[in-house]
Amino acid sequence: MFAGHRKLDNLAVIVDNNGLQIDGRIEDVCSPYPIGEKFKAFHFHVVEVEDGNDFDALRAAFKEARETRGMPTALMLKTVKGKGVSYMENQAGWHGKAPNDQEYRTAMEELEKAGEALCRK
Repeated sequence: MFAGHRKLDNLAVIVDNNGLQIDGRIEDVCSPYPIGEKFKAFHFHVVEVEDGNDFDALRAAFKEARETRGMPTALMLKTVKGKGVSYMENQAGWHGKAPNDQEYRTAMEELEKAGEALCRK
């Protein structure tokens, strides 16, 4: 509320919205929606990013935030929890749990492959 009132256009808030909370899906636990409308009510410019795991989409969103004048920006990113780790993707149970040694090795192998693929783009 303060940021919008003071027109802090050098501020960007990032909302990582993966649709999950510690106890399960947002719809089943406690929905905060519509998040973007709440930021708008406090005089934020809101940028909705449909694929918050897409680096090009993120780059464009941050560019828009940098170019917005007279109000702070809230970036609403729809992401995939655990993106890139097969057994973690979209699993609420990984919110507050550490992988065991084997799970860690598997995750690192999968993330290294994903990183290599990104570097080839």
